[in-house]
Amino acid sequence: MSDRAVLEMAEARILVASYFAAKRTYGGTQANSFLIKQLKSLEKLYGKDSGDRLRSNMRTVSDEELLIDT
Repeated sequence: MSDRAVLEMAEARILVASYFAAKRTYGGTQANSFLIKQLKSLEKLYGKDSGDRLRSNMRTVSDEELLIDT
């Protein structure tokens, strides 16, 4: 696994936890807008199409690693 893939997976873990916390606290629409803003800012760091990769990693994290009932 490349360095970028490891870093993106780590970012995805952070984003998933932040998203669920924001969803509990502020509701779904504000959590979604927060996530979109975060993905856009991370695109500057990880390059074009990183948002899609991060979303895919977030799905993997939430489906396979977390024990959160959504």
